[in-house]
Amino acid sequence: MRRAFAVAMVSIVMLPAAAWGQHQGTPEQQRECRHDVTRFCRSQIDDFAIANCLRANVARLRPGCRDVIEGRR
Repeated sequence: MRRAFAVAMVSIVMLPAAAWGQHQGTPEQQRECRHDVTRFCRSQIDDFAIANCLRANVARLRPGCRDVIEGRR
């Protein structure tokens, strides 16, 4: 279970332009959002659900992750 969660976290971030779940983000973008995924979206099981969760919590995200989700990075 922990391994599956770790694998899901590594491939979490999608760019807003790729809202259809076709892009998982660069390693830098993934790093920026790793903490926020753990904090707000740990119960989500796939990349699309995690990206939606991050968008739903955008006001609460760390600045670096917020930049990724809003397409500034």
